Order: sequence, then structure tokens, then C-alpha cells
Amino acid sequence: MSFSQPSYLPRAVENFPVLIVPGLRNSDKYHWQSLWQARLPNSKRIHVDDWDTPNLAAWRAGIKAELDKLDRPAVLIAHSFGTLASASIAAEFPEKIAALFLVAPADPNKFGIANELPQDFLPVSAKIIASSDDPWMTETKAAYWALVWGADYLRIKNVGHINSQSNLGLWQEGITQLHQLVRKAKANVLHKHIAA
Repeated sequence: MSFSQPSYLPRAVENFPVLIVPGLRNSDKYHWQSLWQARLPNSKRIHVDDWDTPNLAAWRAGIKAELDKLDRPAVLIAHSFGTLASASIAAEFPEKIAALFLVAPADPNKFGIANELPQDFLPVSAKIIASSDDPWMTETKAAYWALVWGADYLRIKNVGHINSQSNLGLWQEGITQLHQLVRKAKANVLHKHIAA
């Protein structure tokens, strides 16, 4: 038995509540985020009134509104513009975040918001996954933000924006990477608890 089987997706998040944070235009039914959400009973998707306008404050408000409904930290599974808002929220409210899974981040310079994002290590476990041919962010810039935020970084080859057009289906590699991130986050929490 392995985490490559769809039924193991819930185990990959170790029963943490999950918040799905899509990018611009939301994630359609073929997007791995939507496929994951359908298989994660403890998941919610943020609400944004206008998915077509890149508004950092609106995405932040959508994330915060869902986090405020929870009684324990959540795993944020974010894509594209949603990764930028997720990192921003994690820097301000780390107690509400168990881990950040940041896939195909969009280049904040495209939206003029680079200065509004965290400029130092994030206080939560984070992983950035980027594609070598993503039109929304070069792999070099993705690696730069991973360094700034102290996030683990994985570069995968030639899968575009890691979205519906990438034809990833349930994206088994992503599930494996998510599981590794959550296990690391749990270990970090345990370590802090013992150290205290």
C-alpha cells in the first residue's frame, strides 16, 4: 500500500483541516486542487467575490475568514496567486497555519505586490513546487522566494503552470510531496513542544 492510491490523500494531511486557496479564475473541476478537495472531508475552499481581479487583500480576507472558523491550525494548499496570499497570511497569523503547500507561485512583480509580501523566513513549514516552463513565474524567481521564505523547494520539469492544462489528474507526485510536508510540520511542532 502506498500514498499513490487516491484513498490515501486524506491520510497525507494527517486529519488536519485543509484550506484550498486557488489562484486567479479559481480552479476548475479538472484542476488537481478540485480533485483533492473532493477527496478531503476536512477541506474548504476560500471565497473570493471576484476571481478575475488579482487583489491580495481580497484573497487574504477569504483565507482569514475560513481560518477564523477553525479551532485548530490548517494546512493551506495554494496555487498561483493564492500562494502569495497564503504566504502573507502565514507571516501574520502563524498560529492558524499548520503548513503551507505552495504550488506554481505567480510572480508578484506581475501584480506590483512584491513589497507587500513577507521578506523573511515564514514561521511555519512551507514547500514551494515550481515548473521549469511555468509562464507565470520563472523557476529562478520561484527558487528566490523559496529562499526568502525558508521554504523547501522542488522544481519539476515541463508541466507548465501545474494546472488543468498540465493534465496531471489527481497529481500523485503532489500527494507524496504534501504528505512529506505535513509529516515535517508535525515533527517541528513536536520538537517545539518538547523544547518548551
